[in-house]
Amino acid sequence: MSRKQRQARRGTGQKRRRQRRAENAGIRRRRARVRVAQRQWGWSKEGAVLLAVAVVFVVFACIQVNDLYWLRQRGEVVTGTVVDRVDGRSPSIEVRYTTRAGETVTEDTSNAYDMDKIRVGAQLDVIYDPEQPDRMQAADFSRSYGWPVIIFGVFSLAAAGGGLAMLRRARY
Repeated sequence: MSRKQRQARRGTGQKRRRQRRAENAGIRRRRARVRVAQRQWGWSKEGAVLLAVAVVFVVFACIQVNDLYWLRQRGEVVTGTVVDRVDGRSPSIEVRYTTRAGETVTEDTSNAYDMDKIRVGAQLDVIYDPEQPDRMQAADFSRSYGWPVIIFGVFSLAAAGGGLAMLRRARY
């Protein structure tokens, strides 16, 4: 075999090696792309449920704070009469009062200080919203934003934290 033939053959071998390397590199790149596609973020069902619960807590907190806001801003205090009392796990009282506009309203509330001592027929000061007279609570009950924000805020943060903790890497 002549020198030229050997060089031609050697060149062909080098070309083949380069082609194989390029093919192998392409295969490796495709495999890497597939691996990246397999490692995507996904939600577990429990995480999604906990985040939904957190949203519900936030909505309830907003409703409570809205009621307190309007009672603080434009609430009027009148004297009402306790017409019914419900004892048990969640005690409440039903109060009848007359607004300054002359409308008689009967509404129940669980927002009264020292519910154990309130009896049917007792007089009770209530604060109500003149624009929405059925929005009321006992005047001696706290009108602070603190409790709804703390209670619903803590539960919302706990539920949201649990939901986000369940955010996991999903493998498809």
